[in-house]
Amino acid sequence: MARLALEPYLFSEHGSNHLLDLAVLTDWFSSTMRSVSNMRIRLQRWSCEVFLYALSLILTIVVGALPLQAEQDGPPSLPAPFQPDEVQHGFAQFDTVPEFPEASSDSPSSDPLSPRSSDTTDDQRPAGLFKRIVTAEGFELEEGLRRGHLVVPVNPTETFQADTRAIFVVFNVFKHYAPYQVIGRLFPERVEGLDPDTWIDEDAIYLATEDEGGYLKFFPPNGRWQPGTYRVDIYVGYEANQVNYMGRIPLTIVP
Repeated sequence: MARLALEPYLFSEHGSNHLLDLAVLTDWFSSTMRSVSNMRIRLQRWSCEVFLYALSLILTIVVGALPLQAEQDGPPSLPAPFQPDEVQHGFAQFDTVPEFPEASSDSPSSDPLSPRSSDTTDDQRPAGLFKRIVTAEGFELEEGLRRGHLVVPVNPTETFQADTRAIFVVFNVFKHYAPYQVIGRLFPERVEGLDPDTWIDEDAIYLATEDEGGYLKFFPPNGRWQPGTYRVDIYVGYEANQVNYMGRIPLTIVP
């Protein structure tokens, strides 16, 4: 009924004007909302761009100031190697790090692989795995309990004549479960014209697990022994050095 009542007014001249005004107002409102929406989007974009620009500017200033600060502060200081009030490796009772004496140039070389010097005052005879070790004019072979070689010295002595053809070092060893090698080097300790630090003869013998002894044989350098005192350094291993040095055997050559 209400619709039927309004129809004459809407289609009248006054009703048409009101409808036209309403349409214009609706268009203006829609365009205004679109403008506001576009402005809000632009504002958000502008805010993001301003924020990123400010952040990059701050980072540039901070990064550029770091080298200058490092140059002013100098190189970083390292912590002290030892603090007296701390317990470090059992040295807390010291006020400072204990000083260890340095090896002087006059002392013998501490390198275990360096050759032994004649100045080393070590008169120890070879022991340990050796039951017996002597110098002799000869030897005899006997069969041991394990069918190995048992070497017996002939005329054991430490004094030899100058015309002795060869000097033997005869030894017996304890039971062993692995083969090894025995090396001997002959040094002239007090012999005229010979360097006491240079060995003049060397011999080696390989002992199998069944061997109970062996011998080393040394010859004079020029066919005849020069009178003086000599020594035979004994090593156990495949190289003669201070690590496998076992001891020395003195001997004397008389005219």
